[in-house]
Amino acid sequence: MAYEPPFQRNDAIDSLCMEIAELVGMLSPQAPLAKSLTLHRELRIKTIHSSLMIEGNKLDERTVTAILDGKHVLGDSRDILEVKNAKRAYDLIPELDPYSIDDLLRAHRTMMGGLVPEAGRFRSGNVGVFDGGVLIHAGTLAAYVPEVMAGIFGWLRETSMHPLLASCVFHFEFEFCHPFFDGNGRTGRLWHTLLLSRWRPVLAWLPIESTIRQRQAGYYEALAKSDASGSGEQFVEFMLGVIRDSILPFSKPASEKELARSRALDFFREHGNGNVSQLAESLGCSKRSAERMVAKLKEEGILSRRGSARAGIWIVDDQSVTQ
Repeated sequence: MAYEPPFQRNDAIDSLCMEIAELVGMLSPQAPLAKSLTLHRELRIKTIHSSLMIEGNKLDERTVTAILDGKHVLGDSRDILEVKNAKRAYDLIPELDPYSIDDLLRAHRTMMGGLVPEAGRFRSGNVGVFDGGVLIHAGTLAAYVPEVMAGIFGWLRETSMHPLLASCVFHFEFEFCHPFFDGNGRTGRLWHTLLLSRWRPVLAWLPIESTIRQRQAGYYEALAKSDASGSGEQFVEFMLGVIRDSILPFSKPASEKELARSRALDFFREHGNGNVSQLAESLGCSKRSAERMVAKLKEEGILSRRGSARAGIWIVDDQSVTQ
């Protein structure tokens, strides 16, 4: 008999699903969340920083940014490796199959390589989640993990449940099983983002990890309540609230000025040797307007010129953008 996760929809869950669907429908294909390379980079940095902070990584966002820029930084070598691994894992999102266990193992191997001996393999021993010295959750017995995960992925492939809802149910089932020796939290959150991105590609950049970090106690409380009841409603409702609140800042129409600014930064990121006339043409504005925008970005320290006026290149300081 095919596995079916214990889960019952309720009015609160249905209401959140409808609200999220409406918010996603408001995201324009030309909105920064869909198109801005600068915003994508900023959000990926926040995502990696937040997801690793949840797991105890002590590096601040500025240091994470420097690591992702290839700079040498001072810090715990394990924390630094966690950042580099997470970047490589999130870069895999476009090519991962969300219904493939092999791809899940590949993502875990990328995320946890050099950090745990069993990176990329289901655990060989039993594990528990402890709060202090108190066991709050015992993962599935190691001998049954492959079978349980096969059942969860089989359900995910075949379910007629809406993808938004299925992504949340999967997240709970994954954490309940706890299939890896370590890295379950960060891998589960990555896979949730992957599932959302297959429903709506723009959601690949949604910083749900940042919202979870802000509500970390609530995240673990929702897991514990669904764990205790043996059914996923509490956790699913919590995660739907996280997704909704993560979308809200991007569902509001951006001003023309904000859109033009974002497009200008994207232009100079892609065309370091471009000029103001080309920028004006790209934005569809006058050369004078483009000159004012460039002057403002230079004044804010976001844009600078390296080399001569004729042969130099433009540099976008993404660290200043993310502050």
